[in-house]
Amino acid sequence: MGWRDADGVIEELVALLPALPDPWDVGVLCERLSEQRGRPLLLHPIDLPALPFGLWYDDGDRDHVLHRSGVTGYHRDHVVLHEICHMLARHNTVRAFTFEDLVENAARNRFDTRQEEVAELFASRVLRTVGLRRPMDEVERRASEVFGAV
Repeated sequence: MGWRDADGVIEELVALLPALPDPWDVGVLCERLSEQRGRPLLLHPIDLPALPFGLWYDDGDRDHVLHRSGVTGYHRDHVVLHEICHMLARHNTVRAFTFEDLVENAARNRFDTRQEEVAELFASRVLRTVGLRRPMDEVERRASEVFGAV
């Protein structure tokens, strides 16, 4: 799937979100999403060297989004939104009952490039919608010129 082909999927997923907070606050969005879905969505800043950036998992009763504790601001919000996209789209569903289950499942999980592209574009789209934008780096600038997507 090309970047442009993902637009319809991303729009459908963005439409599943509750009203975006103004002023922007990713924690408030998670609270609203919890209320809308009728199940808790918990954020966990955690220091795990093996954690790439973030991880979403379902423990059967709640959804959890883990992100590195040192990641803040725009980057943290992007990571959390990326994982929310995986949650809404039910990508790579990981059911974990213990921390060991979570680590084992995450280690075995193969990342689907299409799902990762959708999650990245979803997070960027939401942050643009709420008016958060950081300067593009050189790779993003070139991707924007080639794909018209960043």
